[in-house]
Amino acid sequence: MSYRFKSGEALAGGLKRIFHEEIQAALKETQRSAGKRGEAVHEFRKHLKKLRAALRLVADEVGKARYKREDRCVREIAKVVSDLRDAHVRLQTVIQLREKFGAKAFGRVFQRIEDLLALEADSFSAATAGWEKQVVRKLKALEKRLAKWHLQDIGWKQICGAVTDTYRRGRDLLAEALKKPKPENFHSWRREVKELWYQLRLLAPLNRVVLEEIARDAKTLGELLGQQHDFIFLLSRLDKERGDKSMRDERVRLEKIIRKRCKKLQRDASELGRRFYAEAPKAFAKRISIFIDEWKP
Repeated sequence: MSYRFKSGEALAGGLKRIFHEEIQAALKETQRSAGKRGEAVHEFRKHLKKLRAALRLVADEVGKARYKREDRCVREIAKVVSDLRDAHVRLQTVIQLREKFGAKAFGRVFQRIEDLLALEADSFSAATAGWEKQVVRKLKALEKRLAKWHLQDIGWKQICGAVTDTYRRGRDLLAEALKKPKPENFHSWRREVKELWYQLRLLAPLNRVVLEEIARDAKTLGELLGQQHDFIFLLSRLDKERGDKSMRDERVRLEKIIRKRCKKLQRDASELGRRFYAEAPKAFAKRISIFIDEWKP
């Protein structure tokens, strides 16, 4: 499986192949054992995000209404396991901090919080038992509908325009996040950065040297923003435990660590974002179009 266009294949065929591969990969995750449910859900949602990024490329070709209908379908499928995914992320964030600062010291200091989050993740895992059956039917029906999409007339110009639109949205959201550095603004920016990363991965064969380097930068930026989002997400959860006096000391200490790391992540993401989005959208589009013209599939 390769999340990219292949040399020698028609553009329409490549798009449908990618739709099919991501849906099949998501379906495969539904077959994992219950003991690996958290990991399965994480990978499951990742394949759906990659599918959505690919679908965005053909929105104009199939019509906004049809695109939005299927995009909403994918989001609703992902939402089936959103609570479990959220609980798993919160737990993994604490575990990663423990591994970074040292299992013994960190574990003793924040054991109550980790135990609470582990219990919460187990609870959501039990509550979502059978989620696989809920999503399999919907995914298979979605795959059949996408296979019928008429994409034969789509050209590289439309693809280039769609990727440039993603770049433009990310650039605008960066400006908004820098102007108003609120968590929700950085979260919105993160979504567009990740979508652009996926789309650049699809286009990488057009110029492996340049586009793969740009894609790596987008991945790094997305990871910085993702870590920041996970920390903010954990802070929001810890805030609900303010009434628990037995957990007060742990919560205050952990919040201090998280806020310090959030500031660094936000600073690093902002600096990289300024460099990454320094190019005007028109210049970005022109560069991509040149790669398309020079590509010999």
